[in-house]
Amino acid sequence: MKKLLLAWFSGAMLACSVAQADTSIWQVDKDGDRLYLGGTIHVLSASDLPLPAAFHNIYDNTDVLVLETDIEKLTHPENAMRLLTMLSYTDGRVLKDVIKPETYKMLEEYAAKERIPVQTFDRLTPAGVALTVLSLELAKAKIQNEGVDKIFYARALAGGKPVVGLETVDEHLTYVAGMGDGVEDQFITQTLADADKTREGLRTIIDAWKTGNVEALEQAVISTTPKDYPQLYEKLLVERNNNWMPQILQMFDTPEQEFVLVGAAHLLGPEGLLKQLADRGYQIQQLQ
Repeated sequence: MKKLLLAWFSGAMLACSVAQADTSIWQVDKDGDRLYLGGTIHVLSASDLPLPAAFHNIYDNTDVLVLETDIEKLTHPENAMRLLTMLSYTDGRVLKDVIKPETYKMLEEYAAKERIPVQTFDRLTPAGVALTVLSLELAKAKIQNEGVDKIFYARALAGGKPVVGLETVDEHLTYVAGMGDGVEDQFITQTLADADKTREGLRTIIDAWKTGNVEALEQAVISTTPKDYPQLYEKLLVERNNNWMPQILQMFDTPEQEFVLVGAAHLLGPEGLLKQLADRGYQIQQLQ
């Protein structure tokens, strides 16, 4: 499950050789129209910088930057407070009212190991617990640098390049806050079970992303998620991909050339954006 929080595609679905590819950017063409789809990692370490040159080259030669949502609005203090409220119980419940005693015991053990009071989690929803644990583990692993999305948003802001979001901030926050709904115990227990593997898991994902290794990236991110967490997979990935697809298709009818940057997981797998485009007759080429 944490695979989805950290960061997805069958090589046979592409019109290129995965073995020769070395970047997580795809050129998409149909009837003389073109755009670029780039898979991103939302958090990086200092050692992961600078980014692969291909990202900057494509950015420099496109007209519009397209991101998952409006980062400028997302980072406003009021939206940060809204998210905190959405990740907390405000109806009188506490976490113990929602999860099983054995799940809470696992949380107590994790808190004791990290030397933090377990009461830190008492008012948090399962999504709030997962994001707090992830934040603690990323800090220990020193993986705290801004990710690809924010780096290019800053470039666009400084250079005056137009930026478009595929979903509203409200939609984005709702998806984040809704993680774990209906599968609270499974969500928290798997988060805690995976906590000490965060550094290794994210390192695997980042290394596969940097080299454009689709097979390794898909294996690391989504190989078992549709079966193990069908509700989460459907909500976080499939539903959002389907919502974004009409907007992406419309970009082929504009005179501008777009560079679409979304989490790498959204590009991969049988419901991924690349497979959806290939099924519609678009030519897909992974860039080197």
